[in-house]
Amino acid sequence: MRSFGVTPHARSSIRVWRWVTVSGHNVALYLSLGVILVYCAIALFAPVIAPFDPFAMSGSPLAPPDATHLLGTNDLAQDIFSRLIWGTRATLILGFLGAAVSVVMDTIIGIVAGYYGGRVDEAVMRFVDVMMTIPAFPLLLVVTIFFRPGIYVTAVIMGLFGGLNGVRIIRSQVLTLAVSDFVVGTKALGAGDGYIMGRHILPNILPLVGVKFVTSAQHFMLVGIGLGFLGIGDQNLVDWGQMIERASQNGGIILGLWWWLIPPGLAVTVISLALAWFAYAWEERINPRFQVMRV
Repeated sequence: MRSFGVTPHARSSIRVWRWVTVSGHNVALYLSLGVILVYCAIALFAPVIAPFDPFAMSGSPLAPPDATHLLGTNDLAQDIFSRLIWGTRATLILGFLGAAVSVVMDTIIGIVAGYYGGRVDEAVMRFVDVMMTIPAFPLLLVVTIFFRPGIYVTAVIMGLFGGLNGVRIIRSQVLTLAVSDFVVGTKALGAGDGYIMGRHILPNILPLVGVKFVTSAQHFMLVGIGLGFLGIGDQNLVDWGQMIERASQNGGIILGLWWWLIPPGLAVTVISLALAWFAYAWEERINPRFQVMRV
């Protein structure tokens, strides 16, 4: 009998293509994770890695890179490499702390709205709709200009003002879980709502929450750098936005002092791309729709 199935050659080609695709996604996932971990290590061990105090005069102004100053000095004779290292800490604090606040708020609101549904869901989502119409960045500018909060308070404010974008995504996932058989069965056994949300709903949305955390961290890092560039960040700390702003305003571009302007810009670009790649690769791994598309 004649077979109309897939030929052995086509089947082999499909296996090779699937292996290449999966390997490529794994490389992107682990490579981006490695870059993120390197940045975290630099931020953690900044006092050990940085050769000079980031605020101290350590040489002649605008000196080019040499063996003593790996990235030269700025107009205040401060070592740019040391400031770049210390700026990593401030940038990661703003990004990760702001993302943590945002994700916790999104998760709680999304679980409550999706689990209870009905009027509770309607009231919560109308509140979210109203809050999302408020421009977060201008409001953040006003607060930081008038109150000059420290870096930790700034990160919390960023998370509160810009942290409702993920509520709808989490809520939609919870709506599906709330009517699943294992949740309905647990309710029938007499389990309380808090127990069900904490033990059965939350673990099933943690991968989605993780993706939201990574994308939020990328966003809040860029917002923090923007605040530093505008000169309204924490002046007691070094961040990459301050470095870029000072270089652009004090002759770094006109004089062609690449070692003053390019390093912080490159550092911003690398961590931003690493977070974006990690979020994309992780979402493809946990999202069944991407798995079906690959098959």
